[in-house]
Amino acid sequence: MGILKVLLFLLLGYYFLMILGRLLGPWLRSYASRKTEEYFREAFNQAPPAGRDVNRTGEVTIDRKPQKEQRSGEPVGEYIEYEEID
Repeated sequence: MGILKVLLFLLLGYYFLMILGRLLGPWLRSYASRKTEEYFREAFNQAPPAGRDVNRTGEVTIDRKPQKEQRSGEPVGEYIEYEEID
């Protein structure tokens, strides 16, 4: 009898979620699309205008110097010399 109660609760829960999804689904979709639209509007407004490029075409600019690679004097591994055998 316990298994039947569990199956009944699962079935009722499933149908309840289906009904709830049909009622709240359109509202959730419109909310998500509205938030996405706001996000893209803000991103578009913060972007620099494409027509006013500060650098000329073909000009190379460097924003920062690359950091020097610090190498330690310790060898990393052994050097193995291979010989070809005829």
